[in-house]
Amino acid sequence: MTAAPKAPLSRRAQPLRAPLTALALSAALSMAALPAMTQTASEPSTALMADSVSFDGTLLIASGAVEVLRGDTRLTATRITFDQKTGALSIEGPIRLTEADGATEILASAAEIDTELKNGLLLSARMVIDRQMQLAAARLDVVEGRYTRLEKTVASTCEVCAVRPVPLWEIRASEVIHDNETHQLYFTDAHFRIVDIPVFWLPHLRVPDPTVKRANGFLIPEIRTDSTLGTGIEIPYFITLGDHRDLTVAPYLASHTTTLNLRYRQAFVHGDLELNGAVSSDDTRDGLRAYLFAEGNWRLDNGMKLGFDLRATSDIAYLLDYGYYDEDYLPSKVTLSRYREDEAIDGQFVYSRSLRDSDVAIEDTLPFLLGEFSYEHLYDPARLPGQLSFGITASTSYRDSEDDIDGYDVLRLGAEGRWSGSTVFGPGLKLENAAALYVDGYLQQQYSTYENHVTRLTGSAETRLSWPLTRTTASGASELLEPLLQLGWSDSTGGDVPNTDSRFVEFDEGNLLTLARFPGADRRDTGLTAAAGLRFSHYGETSDYGLTLGRVLSLEDHDAYSVASGLSGQSSDWLIGAGLRFQNGFAANTRALFTEDAEITKWETRLDLSRPRYAIGSSYAYVIADAAEDRDTDLNEFGFDGSVKLAQNWSATAQYLYDFNEDEATRAGLGLQFQNECTRLKLELSRRYWNTDSLDPTTRVAFSVGFGAFGSATQKTGSCAF
Repeated sequence: MTAAPKAPLSRRAQPLRAPLTALALSAALSMAALPAMTQTASEPSTALMADSVSFDGTLLIASGAVEVLRGDTRLTATRITFDQKTGALSIEGPIRLTEADGATEILASAAEIDTELKNGLLLSARMVIDRQMQLAAARLDVVEGRYTRLEKTVASTCEVCAVRPVPLWEIRASEVIHDNETHQLYFTDAHFRIVDIPVFWLPHLRVPDPTVKRANGFLIPEIRTDSTLGTGIEIPYFITLGDHRDLTVAPYLASHTTTLNLRYRQAFVHGDLELNGAVSSDDTRDGLRAYLFAEGNWRLDNGMKLGFDLRATSDIAYLLDYGYYDEDYLPSKVTLSRYREDEAIDGQFVYSRSLRDSDVAIEDTLPFLLGEFSYEHLYDPARLPGQLSFGITASTSYRDSEDDIDGYDVLRLGAEGRWSGSTVFGPGLKLENAAALYVDGYLQQQYSTYENHVTRLTGSAETRLSWPLTRTTASGASELLEPLLQLGWSDSTGGDVPNTDSRFVEFDEGNLLTLARFPGADRRDTGLTAAAGLRFSHYGETSDYGLTLGRVLSLEDHDAYSVASGLSGQSSDWLIGAGLRFQNGFAANTRALFTEDAEITKWETRLDLSRPRYAIGSSYAYVIADAAEDRDTDLNEFGFDGSVKLAQNWSATAQYLYDFNEDEATRAGLGLQFQNECTRLKLELSRRYWNTDSLDPTTRVAFSVGFGAFGSATQKTGSCAF
C-alpha cells in the first residue's frame, strides 16, 4: 500500500495548491464588478492572501490569516466578505490597516470599507501615529484615503498598560479629524486631563501629529523665579517660514521685566544662519536693554569656509542677569579657513568687549580689535630627507585710547620656514632634528619706548633624543617607558617690541620638548636650552594610566616668562602630569608645577566616576598670584558636578563652585527631571554669589512642563514605570 501524503507544513500554502480555489480567486480579482480592485496603468495592483478562499459567483469569502496588499497599504484580518452585486466589503477583526512607511496604523474589531481601502467605517478602533500617539475611538471613518474621523476619542502619547490603565495625560474629544496630507490633528470639544483630572477645556484645538518635525505652534513653556527679575513665565511660539527658515518668538513676562526673545534660523545651499536676540524693559536699568548674537557658516569655492559669530549687548550685566552668557569677555569674530593634506589656511578677525566691572575704567586701553592670519604649506622633497614647511603669518591689535603706551597699536607681518627629520638607530634610539627661520616686521604706533618700525630675524635649531622601550605584561597589557632629552638653540636680531600676544604661557606635556612655548610671536625662546623628561604609559583591558615628568634648563635668565608660568629663571619648575582610567568608570587627570623647594606654582586636577546610575566629578585649580597675568590674588577653587538616576524616569543634577581665597561659594545649582515617552518635568534651582557694582547675587528657580513624544528614539521606559 502507498502511504498517505503528509499534511502541508503551512496552512497558508494550502489554497494555492487547490486549482479550483485559485481559479475562483483570480476571477474575483479581475471581475468587472470590482473595478476598484482591477489593475490599470495608473492604479496600484491588488493582492489577496488567505488560509481559505471560496467564491460562488456572487460572494468572495477569504478567511483565516487574511492579508490584502494594495499599493502602499496593507490590511490584515481574520475574515473578508465581498458581495459582487452590492460591492460591499465586510471585514471581521482583529483588523490592522497600515501604510508602507508605518507612519499611521489603524486597529479595529470590525469594518466596512471599499475595495480601494480609502473609504470605510471601523468600529472599536485605535489609531497609532508614528508609533507614538494613540487615539482610541468608538467609531472611525476613513474618507477618501486622506481624512480619518474619530468619534468619542481619547488621545495620548503615554503608554497604557494593565498596571496603570490611566495615562499621565490625555485629551478627550467628541470628534478628532486627522489630515493625512498636512499631518494635522483637529480636536472638537477637547478636554485636557492629567491623571484623569480635568485641567482645561478648549472648544477647538489643532496640533501637528508626531510625524511633523517643523510646524507652527507653542513650544514648552518655562516658569522662572529670579531674585532680580521676579516671578514670570516664558511661552515660546515656533513659526515656520517655508522649508528652510523658521522664527521662534518667546515673550518672557515677570514681575520686574517684560522681555521678548527672538530666534531666526535659515538654511542655505552652502551654509546656514542663526540669529538670537532679546529686548527687555526691567526695573534694574532705565531704558531698554537688548542683545543680539548672529552666527553663520558658508562653504565657498576651492574648499574655503567662511564663518562669523557676532555678539553685541546693551550693557555688561544684561547677559548674565538673564542667563544668556556668563563669560568675562564677549568676542565677535569672522573666520576664514581651509585645510588640506599639505596646506592650512586660517584667519580670524575679532572684536572683543570686556564684561568685567574692573575693566570699565580702562576699557579704552584694552585691545578690542584683533586680527590673525596664517598660511602653511608642507613639502616632501625627494632629494632631501625630512619635511619642509613654509608659511606666512600676520597679526594686529588696536586700542581706542590715543595715549602713549596705553593706546599702543601694532601690525605684524611674518614669514617662516622649517625643516624637520627623524631617524632610528642603534638599540631603538630615535633622533629628531629641526631647524627654523622666522622673519617678523612690526609697525608700531603710540609707544614711545620702542621704534615705530622694527624688523626681527630669529633662527633656531633643536635636536631630540628618545629611547622608547616597550613590553607586554603577563596580563596582556602594553607598556611604554620613554626617556627624553632635548637640546635647543635660538637667537633673535633686530629691534625690541612690547609683549602683546605672549603674556599667558601654559607649561604642560605638549610643549616640554620644544622651543615654541610662547603662544604668539612677540616673544621667542633665545639662547641655549635643554629639557629632560620621562614618559610612562600602560594600556590594559581593565585600566590605562600614564605619567610624565620633566624640566627645562637654560643658560640665560628668561625674564620674558611670568612666574606663574613655571618657566621663569634659568631652571623651570618641575612638571608632573598623570592620568588614569579604570574599566569601572573611575578616571583621574592631574598636572602640577612645583619648585625645587616643593612649593606648588600651579596645580589642576579632575576626578570622575561614571556608573550606569550616576556620574560625579570634582575639580581643583590653584595658580599663584602674578601681576604679569593680571591676577592680584591666588586662584584657589574647588568644583563639583554630578548626576544621578533616582528611579526609572527620575534624574537629578548638581553643581557647586567654591573659592577658598574668598572663603565662599561662587556658584551652586540643583536640578530635578522626570522624563518618559509622553511627559517631561524639569525643575532647576541655581544661585550666583557674585557681588560687583553691576551684578548682585542672584537666586533663580526655573520650572518647565512638556507633553508629547519627547525622546522617543532613545527613551525606552514608559509611563507604566512612573
